[in-house]
Amino acid sequence: MQECPLYNDPELYDLLFPDARDSASIPDEARRQRVLASERFYLEAARQGGGRVLELGCGSGRLTIPIAQAGIEIIGADLSKPMLDTARAKALRAGVRVEFLEADMRNFELPGNYSTILIPGNSLLHLFGCEDIIRCFRSIRQHLVPDGRLVFDISKWDLALLARSPVQRYPAMTLGDITIEETSAYDAAQQIRHIVWYFSKPGAADYRVIEYTLGVIFPQELLLLLDAAGFRVDARYGEFTREPFQSCSPRQVCICSAFQQ
Repeated sequence: MQECPLYNDPELYDLLFPDARDSASIPDEARRQRVLASERFYLEAARQGGGRVLELGCGSGRLTIPIAQAGIEIIGADLSKPMLDTARAKALRAGVRVEFLEADMRNFELPGNYSTILIPGNSLLHLFGCEDIIRCFRSIRQHLVPDGRLVFDISKWDLALLARSPVQRYPAMTLGDITIEETSAYDAAQQIRHIVWYFSKPGAADYRVIEYTLGVIFPQELLLLLDAAGFRVDARYGEFTREPFQSCSPRQVCICSAFQQ
Protein backbone atom coordinates (compact mmCIF):
# COMPACT_ATOMS: atom_id res chain seq x y z
CA MET A 1 0.00 0.00 0.00
CA GLN A 2 1.38 3.39 -1.03
CA GLU A 3 -0.18 6.68 -0.02
CA CYS A 4 -0.72 9.22 -2.79
CA PRO A 5 1.17 12.50 -2.07
CA LEU A 6 -2.06 14.38 -2.79
CA TYR A 7 -3.43 13.05 0.50
CA ASN A 8 -0.86 15.15 2.35
CA ASP A 9 -2.12 18.28 0.58
CA PRO A 10 -5.89 18.48 1.21
CA GLU A 11 -6.16 21.98 -0.27
CA LEU A 12 -4.79 20.82 -3.61
CA TYR A 13 -6.83 17.62 -3.44
CA ASP A 14 -10.07 19.55 -2.93
CA LEU A 15 -9.16 21.88 -5.79
CA LEU A 16 -8.66 18.96 -8.15
CA PHE A 17 -11.55 16.84 -6.85
CA PRO A 18 -14.30 19.23 -5.75
CA ASP A 19 -17.52 18.01 -4.18
CA ALA A 20 -20.91 18.34 -5.83
CA ARG A 21 -21.49 21.84 -4.45
CA ASP A 22 -18.33 23.11 -6.09
CA SER A 23 -18.70 21.07 -9.26
CA ALA A 24 -19.34 24.17 -11.38
CA SER A 25 -15.56 24.68 -11.30
CA ILE A 26 -15.05 21.47 -13.33
CA PRO A 27 -14.66 22.41 -17.02
CA ASP A 28 -15.22 18.85 -18.29
CA GLU A 29 -19.01 18.39 -18.38
CA ALA A 30 -18.83 14.60 -18.37
CA ARG A 31 -16.62 14.65 -15.29
CA ARG A 32 -18.87 17.20 -13.60
CA GLN A 33 -21.91 15.01 -14.16
CA ARG A 34 -20.04 12.02 -12.72
CA VAL A 35 -19.27 13.99 -9.54
CA LEU A 36 -22.97 14.85 -9.15
CA ALA A 37 -24.07 11.28 -9.91
CA SER A 38 -21.53 9.87 -7.45
CA GLU A 39 -22.92 11.92 -4.56
CA ARG A 40 -26.50 10.98 -5.46
CA PHE A 41 -25.60 7.29 -5.67
CA TYR A 42 -23.81 7.11 -2.33
CA LEU A 43 -26.42 9.23 -0.57
CA GLU A 44 -29.13 6.88 -1.83
CA ALA A 45 -27.09 3.83 -0.74
CA ALA A 46 -26.65 5.32 2.73
CA ARG A 47 -30.39 6.05 3.03
CA GLN A 48 -31.41 2.59 1.86
CA GLY A 49 -29.28 0.97 4.55
CA GLY A 50 -31.52 2.47 7.19
CA GLY A 51 -28.85 2.62 9.89
CA ARG A 52 -25.37 3.78 10.75
CA VAL A 53 -22.87 4.23 7.91
CA LEU A 54 -19.09 3.87 7.78
CA GLU A 55 -17.09 5.46 4.97
CA LEU A 56 -13.61 4.06 4.44
CA GLY A 57 -11.16 6.30 2.61
CA CYS A 58 -13.31 9.31 3.48
CA GLY A 59 -10.55 11.79 2.67
CA SER A 60 -11.53 15.39 3.33
CA GLY A 61 -15.22 14.52 3.67
CA ARG A 62 -16.38 15.07 0.09
CA LEU A 63 -19.17 12.50 0.54
CA THR A 64 -19.19 12.12 4.32
CA ILE A 65 -20.42 15.63 5.02
CA PRO A 66 -23.33 15.68 2.51
CA ILE A 67 -24.49 12.32 3.88
CA ALA A 68 -24.38 13.70 7.43
CA GLN A 69 -26.26 16.80 6.29
CA ALA A 70 -29.02 14.49 5.08
CA GLY A 71 -29.55 13.38 8.68
CA ILE A 72 -27.75 10.04 8.37
CA GLU A 73 -25.37 8.92 11.12
CA ILE A 74 -22.01 8.37 9.47
CA ILE A 75 -18.44 7.82 10.61
CA GLY A 76 -15.53 8.65 8.33
CA ALA A 77 -12.26 6.70 8.46
CA ASP A 78 -9.01 7.37 6.65
CA LEU A 79 -5.27 6.73 7.02
CA SER A 80 -4.24 10.32 6.20
CA LYS A 81 -4.10 12.66 9.20
CA PRO A 82 -4.06 15.83 7.05
CA MET A 83 -7.21 14.73 5.23
CA LEU A 84 -8.95 13.85 8.50
CA ASP A 85 -8.04 17.23 10.01
CA THR A 86 -9.47 18.97 6.95
CA ALA A 87 -12.63 16.85 7.10
CA ARG A 88 -13.18 17.76 10.75
CA ALA A 89 -12.79 21.46 9.99
CA LYS A 90 -15.19 21.23 7.05
CA ALA A 91 -17.79 19.38 9.11
CA LEU A 92 -17.55 22.06 11.79
CA ARG A 93 -18.11 24.81 9.22
CA ALA A 94 -21.05 22.84 7.76
CA GLY A 95 -22.64 22.54 11.20
CA VAL A 96 -22.76 18.73 11.27
CA ARG A 97 -21.38 16.30 13.83
CA VAL A 98 -19.28 13.58 12.24
CA GLU A 99 -16.74 11.38 13.95
CA PHE A 100 -13.60 11.05 11.84
CA LEU A 101 -11.23 8.23 12.82
CA GLU A 102 -7.76 7.20 11.70
CA ALA A 103 -7.86 3.63 10.40
CA ASP A 104 -6.11 1.36 7.93
CA MET A 105 -8.75 -0.32 5.77
CA ARG A 106 -6.58 -3.44 5.44
CA ASN A 107 -7.22 -4.34 9.07
CA PHE A 108 -9.31 -2.17 11.35
CA GLU A 109 -11.35 -2.42 14.52
CA LEU A 110 -13.92 0.32 15.04
CA PRO A 111 -16.69 0.53 17.63
CA GLY A 112 -20.06 -0.97 16.79
CA ASN A 113 -21.52 -2.32 13.57
CA TYR A 114 -22.86 -0.62 10.47
CA SER A 115 -25.76 -1.11 8.09
CA THR A 116 -23.72 0.22 5.17
CA ILE A 117 -19.98 0.51 4.56
CA LEU A 118 -18.82 2.68 1.68
CA ILE A 119 -15.47 2.72 -0.15
CA PRO A 120 -15.88 5.43 -2.78
CA GLY A 121 -13.62 6.86 -5.46
CA ASN A 122 -11.03 4.16 -6.21
CA SER A 123 -9.86 4.02 -2.58
CA LEU A 124 -9.79 0.23 -2.82
CA LEU A 125 -7.14 0.49 -5.55
CA HIS A 126 -4.58 1.70 -3.01
CA LEU A 127 -4.42 -1.92 -1.81
CA PHE A 128 -1.94 -4.01 -3.78
CA GLY A 129 -2.24 -7.76 -3.93
CA CYS A 130 -5.03 -10.20 -3.21
CA GLU A 131 -4.07 -10.71 0.44
CA ASP A 132 -4.57 -7.05 1.41
CA ILE A 133 -7.82 -6.77 -0.52
CA ILE A 134 -9.27 -9.91 1.10
CA ARG A 135 -8.14 -8.70 4.54
CA CYS A 136 -9.98 -5.44 3.87
CA PHE A 137 -13.18 -7.22 2.83
CA ARG A 138 -13.01 -9.52 5.85
CA SER A 139 -12.57 -6.57 8.23
CA ILE A 140 -15.58 -4.95 6.59
CA ARG A 141 -17.65 -8.09 7.01
CA GLN A 142 -16.88 -8.15 10.73
CA HIS A 143 -18.25 -4.60 11.03
CA LEU A 144 -21.51 -5.12 9.13
CA VAL A 145 -24.85 -5.93 10.72
CA PRO A 146 -26.25 -9.30 9.47
CA ASP A 147 -28.14 -7.75 6.55
CA GLY A 148 -25.64 -4.94 5.96
CA ARG A 149 -24.17 -3.94 2.62
CA LEU A 150 -20.77 -3.05 1.22
CA VAL A 151 -20.93 -0.39 -1.52
CA PHE A 152 -17.89 0.73 -3.52
CA ASP A 153 -16.64 1.79 -6.93
CA ILE A 154 -13.37 1.23 -8.78
CA SER A 155 -12.20 1.98 -12.29
CA LYS A 156 -12.47 -0.73 -14.92
CA TRP A 157 -9.21 -0.04 -16.68
CA ASP A 158 -9.30 -0.09 -20.47
CA LEU A 159 -6.56 -2.38 -21.80
CA ALA A 160 -5.59 0.32 -24.30
CA LEU A 161 -4.83 2.61 -21.37
CA LEU A 162 -2.68 -0.03 -19.69
CA ALA A 163 -0.75 -0.52 -22.94
CA ARG A 164 0.17 3.17 -23.30
CA SER A 165 3.78 4.18 -23.81
CA PRO A 166 5.33 4.78 -20.36
CA VAL A 167 7.27 7.81 -21.62
CA GLN A 168 4.58 9.64 -23.58
CA ARG A 169 2.53 12.27 -21.76
CA TYR A 170 -1.25 12.30 -22.03
CA PRO A 171 -3.76 14.96 -20.89
CA ALA A 172 -5.18 14.06 -17.48
CA MET A 173 -7.11 17.08 -16.21
CA THR A 174 -7.61 20.82 -16.57
CA LEU A 175 -8.80 23.11 -13.81
CA GLY A 176 -8.70 26.86 -14.34
CA ASP A 177 -5.22 27.75 -15.57
CA ILE A 178 -3.77 24.49 -14.26
CA THR A 179 -3.23 21.63 -16.69
CA ILE A 180 -2.13 18.15 -15.69
CA GLU A 181 -0.43 15.66 -17.98
CA GLU A 182 0.35 12.12 -16.98
CA THR A 183 2.64 9.27 -17.83
CA SER A 184 1.91 5.76 -16.63
CA ALA A 185 3.74 2.46 -16.65
CA TYR A 186 1.83 -0.77 -16.10
CA ASP A 187 3.45 -3.61 -14.20
CA ALA A 188 1.48 -6.58 -15.56
CA ALA A 189 3.00 -9.07 -13.12
CA GLN A 190 1.92 -7.06 -10.06
CA GLN A 191 -1.18 -5.49 -11.70
CA ILE A 192 -0.08 -2.02 -10.66
CA ARG A 193 -0.07 1.30 -12.51
CA HIS A 194 2.80 3.67 -11.69
CA ILE A 195 1.52 7.15 -12.52
CA VAL A 196 3.26 10.53 -12.70
CA TRP A 197 1.30 13.79 -12.87
CA TYR A 198 2.94 16.93 -14.27
CA PHE A 199 1.32 20.20 -13.17
CA SER A 200 1.73 23.26 -15.39
CA LYS A 201 0.33 26.78 -15.56
CA PRO A 202 1.19 29.82 -17.69
CA GLY A 203 4.87 30.62 -17.21
CA ALA A 204 5.48 27.58 -15.00
CA ALA A 205 5.73 24.31 -16.87
CA ASP A 206 6.01 21.25 -14.65
CA TYR A 207 5.96 23.40 -11.52
CA ARG A 208 4.93 20.33 -9.56
CA VAL A 209 5.34 16.60 -10.16
CA ILE A 210 3.44 13.95 -8.19
CA GLU A 211 4.01 10.22 -8.38
CA TYR A 212 1.52 7.67 -7.13
CA THR A 213 0.45 4.09 -7.68
CA LEU A 214 -2.91 2.39 -8.20
CA GLY A 215 -3.80 -1.26 -8.38
CA VAL A 216 -5.72 -2.94 -11.18
CA ILE A 217 -8.58 -5.31 -10.34
CA PHE A 218 -10.15 -7.02 -13.32
CA PRO A 219 -13.91 -7.69 -13.35
CA GLN A 220 -13.87 -11.48 -12.89
CA GLU A 221 -11.02 -11.22 -10.40
CA LEU A 222 -13.12 -8.86 -8.28
CA LEU A 223 -15.88 -11.46 -7.97
CA LEU A 224 -13.38 -14.07 -6.75
CA LEU A 225 -11.87 -11.70 -4.19
CA LEU A 226 -15.29 -10.85 -2.80
CA ASP A 227 -16.30 -14.50 -2.67
CA ALA A 228 -13.09 -15.43 -0.85
CA ALA A 229 -13.99 -12.88 1.83
CA GLY A 230 -17.58 -14.09 2.14
CA PHE A 231 -19.41 -11.55 -0.05
CA ARG A 232 -21.75 -11.86 -2.98
CA VAL A 233 -22.45 -9.13 -5.52
CA ASP A 234 -26.09 -8.09 -5.44
CA ALA A 235 -25.68 -5.47 -8.17
CA ARG A 236 -22.83 -4.27 -10.37
CA TYR A 237 -23.22 -1.17 -12.52
CA GLY A 238 -21.02 0.46 -15.14
CA GLU A 239 -21.65 3.96 -13.81
CA PHE A 240 -23.20 5.78 -10.86
CA THR A 241 -26.33 6.23 -12.97
CA ARG A 242 -26.89 2.46 -12.53
CA GLU A 243 -26.52 1.56 -16.18
CA PRO A 244 -25.71 -2.12 -16.79
CA PHE A 245 -22.09 -3.20 -16.35
CA GLN A 246 -20.55 -4.28 -19.64
CA SER A 247 -17.21 -4.44 -21.45
CA CYS A 248 -17.25 -0.74 -22.38
CA SER A 249 -18.15 0.45 -18.87
CA PRO A 250 -15.64 2.85 -17.27
CA ARG A 251 -16.33 1.71 -13.69
CA GLN A 252 -17.33 -1.19 -11.50
CA VAL A 253 -19.94 0.19 -9.10
CA CYS A 254 -20.85 -2.61 -6.71
CA ILE A 255 -23.43 -3.32 -4.03
CA CYS A 256 -22.55 -6.43 -2.02
CA SER A 257 -23.85 -8.38 0.95
CA ALA A 258 -22.22 -11.02 3.12
CA PHE A 259 -23.05 -14.70 2.97
CA GLN A 260 -24.92 -15.67 6.10
CA GLN A 261 -23.11 -18.25 8.21
